[in-house]
Amino acid sequence: MPIKIKNFGGPLLWFARKYRSDWVSSLSFPLVAALRTPKINAFIDRFLKEEETPPFRFLMLETVNRCNGKCSFCPANVRDEKRPYKRMTEELFSRIIDELVEINWRGTIFLQVNNEPFLDKRILDFAGEIRRKRPACKICIITNGTMLNVEKVRGLTSLVDELVINDYSEQYRLSDHLAEIYKYVKGHPEEFAHMEISISRRYAGEILATRAGNAPNKPKKNNRVSAPCIYPFTDLIIFPDGQVGLCCNDCFEVTGFGDVTQDRLMDIWTNEKFTQLRLAMRQGREHYPFCVECDVVDAGSREKAIGQG
Repeated sequence: MPIKIKNFGGPLLWFARKYRSDWVSSLSFPLVAALRTPKINAFIDRFLKEEETPPFRFLMLETVNRCNGKCSFCPANVRDEKRPYKRMTEELFSRIIDELVEINWRGTIFLQVNNEPFLDKRILDFAGEIRRKRPACKICIITNGTMLNVEKVRGLTSLVDELVINDYSEQYRLSDHLAEIYKYVKGHPEEFAHMEISISRRYAGEILATRAGNAPNKPKKNNRVSAPCIYPFTDLIIFPDGQVGLCCNDCFEVTGFGDVTQDRLMDIWTNEKFTQLRLAMRQGREHYPFCVECDVVDAGSREKAIGQG
């Protein structure tokens, strides 16, 4: 099925997240952590036992560090944004992709971190460059959908493997322009046969995770979440200036694990700072300073990665 709507528990849970989001957050995060911790620990143990550090499975590239959203749970929203404006050069982007070709990397590339990817008018050109140079990679774009229309989505069909649209709304219904996209894709499945599209109904004011203590509407974590985090074992995060961050929750680009303008990707991924982080994380996120106030638990693609070993 080329397109589907995700409801995260249907209308009942959607309205619960809207009107009693604090309850949903305090109950669901510890439950998810309890269910996933055994898998996370097993995956980390296998990772640490390898003689050579296994490669990252996901690469997140932020080509411009701005978002047009107003989500109160995100530090990168237009009201709370405090990062200096940065834009990745075409030369740096090409250098990163060329290096993936050299090391024969075959994972998933996300063309965003804490930004709205379609604010970058070059985003389709970037996707096309990946497709030409490294067709074995999966390309995914996560967007708030505000800048999408039918023609733009049609233009993605040969470039992007997965399009995730988070429809932030005050009402439990699709935004009008996304409803139009849904209708078109639903009516032309053959055109999108090689592309997976999902639209998630979301409430922009809900309380989610602390984002390492940076979430504007949740400054303190749920203390019942102490599970190790899987991100340092699966994700390489690159900001527009080439700096490598710990994870996508480094919303203000402060962790500094390397610089791809100076060092190679795998050299950064296997460096001493990453190694010490992973050893500390195996004992729990409270053993690494940046992660002490974080209650994010792995989701989606990372959960599948854990299952694959």
